Amino acid sequence: MRALITAVLLISASTGFCSLTFSQGSGGGIVEWEPFESEYRSLVLRASDTEYDAGDTDWGEVLATIVPDENGVFPSSVQLPAAFFVDRDRCISDGICVSQCPTGAITLDPEGKAVIDSDLCIACGICAAVCPVNAIFAPNAGLHYGLFGVTGEGAEEFIQGSGE
Repeated sequence: MRALITAVLLISASTGFCSLTFSQGSGGGIVEWEPFESEYRSLVLRASDTEYDAGDTDWGEVLATIVPDENGVFPSSVQLPAAFFVDRDRCISDGICVSQCPTGAITLDPEGKAVIDSDLCIACGICAAVCPVNAIFAPNAGLHYGLFGVTGEGAEEFIQGSGE
């Protein structure tokens, strides 16, 4: 299960894009961007330890899906849960994290990849500490973030990234 966060904030829409910024809030990380008008049906926030690569169609791990409010306006930020995420490309499906999680927040998907339920995760970090390939991470300022718009056909289009 990928983390799904529905963020509803009232903002004034404007045009133009600015780099995404990460800050640590009391309930988890906060990623912010300049407000913008769009026809996207939703936005997807992804993170990776590598810079965005347009040639990599599956770049980054999905941290949040953001939907517009009742007026069709997207928020200009999202608060991420205080939870860890799994880099599916690095996960070797050994299940060590599953056996070590004190809350049962980690399961294996049909492909054997670890999945963390952000509602059950207490961000203790045990899973990250025992992972032999560093596939488990908490959102932080050292990562690269990308904001993608989801079209009516379901395709993701890169909008903006951190550090640009």
